[in-house]
Amino acid sequence: MIPKVAILKYYVNAPYARRIALNKENVFIRDNYKCQYCGSLAESIDHIIPKSKGGSHEWSNIVACCRGCNLNKADNLLRDTQLFLNAKPKLPNENFWIKAILNSSPDPSWEKYLLTA
Repeated sequence: MIPKVAILKYYVNAPYARRIALNKENVFIRDNYKCQYCGSLAESIDHIIPKSKGGSHEWSNIVACCRGCNLNKADNLLRDTQLFLNAKPKLPNENFWIKAILNSSPDPSWEKYLLTA
């Protein structure tokens, strides 16, 4: 039988900060699955400055976005639309992995081991 939960006897602090993968799911988690323009449920991601206009693929230029706002913004700069950002996007903090785990659906047998505050 393979255990579902392992308890650490001691914690070894890694000597380096781990890079957080920039992908759709992590952008959704960072932005709480909400469109950063209108606040509705996010379905896609949007480059604030489109890549076709020189925008980069980095945390500070990508937000979660609903289909309507994404279609409305299209390939335009934000200043050329009626849309406004609710919050300035940024790189998630080093404890982002905890939020990622809690936003996923962990095995119910883990509940007594996870902090759910």
